[in-house]
Amino acid sequence: MILHSRVPPHFFPRGKQTTILEMGLKQLLPSQWMIVDEDSPVFLRHKLEQKQKRPSQIYQALPTSKEAQDEFKYLLEKHLITDHRFHRINAGKLTNPKFDLDLNYSEADLWSTSLWVQEDICLLEEIENKYVLTAASVCSPSNWDLPSKIGKPVSEIHKPVPGYRDQMSDKVDRLMRNLKTDRPVQRLNWSIQPNGDLYWKTGSSDHEKIEQKNYWRVERQTLFRMPETKAIVFGIRVFLHSFSVMSKFEGFNDSIAAIIESLPAEQSAYKNLL
Repeated sequence: MILHSRVPPHFFPRGKQTTILEMGLKQLLPSQWMIVDEDSPVFLRHKLEQKQKRPSQIYQALPTSKEAQDEFKYLLEKHLITDHRFHRINAGKLTNPKFDLDLNYSEADLWSTSLWVQEDICLLEEIENKYVLTAASVCSPSNWDLPSKIGKPVSEIHKPVPGYRDQMSDKVDRLMRNLKTDRPVQRLNWSIQPNGDLYWKTGSSDHEKIEQKNYWRVERQTLFRMPETKAIVFGIRVFLHSFSVMSKFEGFNDSIAAIIESLPAEQSAYKNLL
């Protein structure tokens, strides 16, 4: 599904960027954990569409993740009602009249709960001193394959990222070990995407059918430690805007040109700049 976003760009490129390997963390208030905005109905339709098209590609969960899934449902429901004016009604539904959302909340699995929000959701649990992906609902992948990642530690999941093992792996592991409950953090990750499809995976049928036009893709990535299971919720909210839209903002084209010139070739290729 193409995202014709109704919200403005969330992040602009920074010229003279010499590496993509930056943490760029920002502390969030608990009330800022998830985003609910005008694009919510689009993401809901997209997730339901992907579940029909490729169920095994967009949702995976280990049996041992049940407790973390249950806690995530409880905390997310509380967050949406308290901070985003959702309403719980007797027929087993959550509603948000502002954005015309009518959501079932009777099921507790991560897939069902992930439909309540725009974010893709990954659950990371500590197993033998490593944080492992134990459950995930990822309908808008950034050119990666969920089935090959489930049950793997974070360091292995990020293997394809140039320089990650040497420059970032220890920092990320330290961040996850030290993450406090009720103190979510955010980072922003960007790419140049060759189409506006939320499901971005090279070789997918959706990808091949779409006219190749560059899009500025930004992921708002959040990390939140749950208090009971201590599992970490990794949320990914995707923003997509075409270059024709982004070029109207002063400095965008110059910044992209500067980044292409500054980044190492391997990192430029990974970000789809070459």
